[in-house]
Amino acid sequence: MKVAGHRILFALIGSILSASVSVWAQEAPAADAQASSADERVIEDALNAIRNQDTEKGLGLLQRLADQANPEAMYHLAEMSRLGIGGKQSMTVATMYYRLAGKLGYEKAAMKLANILYFDGTGTPAEVSEALSIWQTYALQGNPEAAYLLGIIYWNGENGRTPDPLRGYGLVWRSAQTGYNDAVQSELTMRAQLPGKARDAGQIYGERLEEIGFSDELIGMDLLVEGWEPDEKEAAQKPEDWTTVWRLEVGFAMREEDAATMLERINREHAETLEGLFSEMVESPNRIGRYRLLIGPAEGLNAAVSLCVTLKRAGYDCFAKPPD
Repeated sequence: MKVAGHRILFALIGSILSASVSVWAQEAPAADAQASSADERVIEDALNAIRNQDTEKGLGLLQRLADQANPEAMYHLAEMSRLGIGGKQSMTVATMYYRLAGKLGYEKAAMKLANILYFDGTGTPAEVSEALSIWQTYALQGNPEAAYLLGIIYWNGENGRTPDPLRGYGLVWRSAQTGYNDAVQSELTMRAQLPGKARDAGQIYGERLEEIGFSDELIGMDLLVEGWEPDEKEAAQKPEDWTTVWRLEVGFAMREEDAATMLERINREHAETLEGLFSEMVESPNRIGRYRLLIGPAEGLNAAVSLCVTLKRAGYDCFAKPPD
């Protein structure tokens, strides 16, 4: 599959220059609606072709629309590149198309790009900054996933940030009001740790997010001093059944002494990251006398993936495992 970014630009410029201002003002709305409907049919035809194993035809149709700056077509091309459908798997090409579609206002593509950059990227300041910027943009537009993810980041103080609990709680609370499931569960946990005035201030921030916006200035820290004791933590509890929870599996087929050494090092060097999680070494199911580590339970997909990314960056083999 060829990457034709310059062709997209030329097609877009050509479409703008081809019509006069007066005709555009009178006929553009109807013409845009017709073009949009036609593009939707082409995209459906393309996806049906791919489902029916005619990948070349489907990708060709999508590429033609992408060359005309259609963001939905770009999004599907990104998905094809990410999954390796119809050619070589390429995250570079995928992120290029996600980014192009996002800049054209396609929310789904922008959110996918942000998640990839933050959870599966290299962790560079540029990638983290781009992901946060995307989430902030869409949180201000009412996207509950964006508000939730930002809330967790501000609450925990990830990537070198100072924890900003009120801002974090306000964002999670705002997301929870839409019924976003992960936010609903997290909001209950957070509210139990906040004194009443701090909780109220966080909710006011969530309500007035469009007005107040985002900044690096911590909010309402004085409200946390009285009645909030974040350092008093309960000991992590071992899950009754590891297969029923989100968990991290770290290291594979290790000797017992190597597994014990790794477990001690992870608990020592990543104590804050894994705070509240139980960890133990267990015998590998298919290798008698060999061991791996289990850590959990994590609070859902995003938490498990984020924790695994942190451990991978520290050099450990880690996989986020869902409940069976």
